[in-house]
Amino acid sequence: MPLTFERKLPIILFFVFLMLTTVGVLFYQNTISLQDAIAWQRHSQEVVARVDETVGLAFEIQMSMTNFMLISNESYLTPFERAKPKIRQNIDRLRVLTADNADQLAEVNRIDQVLKEYNGEVARKIDVRKMGGPDVAGTELVWSEGKTMLDQIRASGERVKAIQVQSQQARDQRGDRRFTITVWVLIVSSLAGIISLGLANLTVLSEIRKRRAAQTKLLEVNEGLERNVEQRTVELKDANERLVEIGHERESILSSEKEARREAEIANRLRDEFMASVSHELRTPLNSILGWARLMKGGTLDENQSEKALTTIIKNSETQNRLIEDLLDVARVISGKLQLEMVDIDAAEVVSQAIETVRPAANAKKVRIELTENVSTSAIVSGDHDRLVQIFTNLLGNALKFSHDNSTIHVSVETISDAVVTKIRDEGKGISPEFLPMVFERFRQDVTNKSNNGGLGLGLAIVRNLVEMHHGSVRAESSGENKGATFTVSLPLNKPTHRDESILEL
Repeated sequence: MPLTFERKLPIILFFVFLMLTTVGVLFYQNTISLQDAIAWQRHSQEVVARVDETVGLAFEIQMSMTNFMLISNESYLTPFERAKPKIRQNIDRLRVLTADNADQLAEVNRIDQVLKEYNGEVARKIDVRKMGGPDVAGTELVWSEGKTMLDQIRASGERVKAIQVQSQQARDQRGDRRFTITVWVLIVSSLAGIISLGLANLTVLSEIRKRRAAQTKLLEVNEGLERNVEQRTVELKDANERLVEIGHERESILSSEKEARREAEIANRLRDEFMASVSHELRTPLNSILGWARLMKGGTLDENQSEKALTTIIKNSETQNRLIEDLLDVARVISGKLQLEMVDIDAAEVVSQAIETVRPAANAKKVRIELTENVSTSAIVSGDHDRLVQIFTNLLGNALKFSHDNSTIHVSVETISDAVVTKIRDEGKGISPEFLPMVFERFRQDVTNKSNNGGLGLGLAIVRNLVEMHHGSVRAESSGENKGATFTVSLPLNKPTHRDESILEL
């Protein structure tokens, strides 16, 4: 039995009401989910901010201690005293924020434990400095364990943030899925509502007009609905494509932001390491000079001690002057103010002059320098004489620095095609595979090499810059630790003339 008009219309309206109710409930649930997402995002931001502040305060403590040890002005201890309660507040708050995540809580506890040990050692060093005066400053500043602790604090902080970011991403993905489901339910509900209203309209018309007119009208309405559905489908397709494009743009922006943050963190770390290294390397010879100068002024030294004092003062003055010259050379290269006086030079003679420069140090260490010349033409290049001597002196000094006593440094000069190739090979500690790609970078030193005895890590960087300014190339090779290292410098040949092969041992 067909339903009458009075029964059809309430059923259709009830169905429309049901769709609207469903849409309202879904929107309410999504509103609650959005509020939860916002609250969790604030939670994540606070965790990251607290971790970053705690790591920053640890470095402030390190800087405060360093300044006090060097200058002995108690005003430099203010950041240390101010940082301790802030660190405690941050740790307590982080424990509350990460209480529901065992991995994060473990890292927070690790940060707390390391900070307690670090602060205790800092306090001890400050007390030693107060009681011992400037004589103990140099000894107490040499603290590799402190850097290790700071690295542990930073690493734990990064793990806490990484876990938080992963949790945030997981929540964002769940929110995106819920949003997608809501959109589709909305689409289906809208279509169902439209269809329901169309049916209601057809039902009313069927009661007013004759069957034929009603059928004709129904066909027209159905055609209109189909066109609307097709148009809506096209619009939804366009909207989906736009959403996909927006998603790609968002991923690109996030990737760029992460890369920028990583580069900024590397730059900050290198800056901190550079400042600490410069402060230490410049202060160390100066402390020695001041110490011996005070002893000489006091007049308590005998003749041998006075001679030793003068020797030490001269040696440390030369060390400090070399460090300053390296810094000035790097500054000139970066600013583009380093000028070269290009003339025709015999590269073999330049190498011999560099060998003569380092020979006293080599003799003191009982290291032989063996020079091999194998050139069919004289190795004439166009370059700045002093800077070319500096290139090979730096490389020979580096080889001598890491050579064992009673070993040999092999130096060869030969012409290959249209270039003069100079190789300097030592039998020393070698270069670790991890450090080899960074050997020519500024302020880089192989911390895994126990024979590394200081410096700013500028010598090889200056060599690379000077060689490139002479339109040449330099590369480093090493089979690994304790297997020696080979540095190869290639300079473009200028004016070849005949030259005999010879082997010199210096």
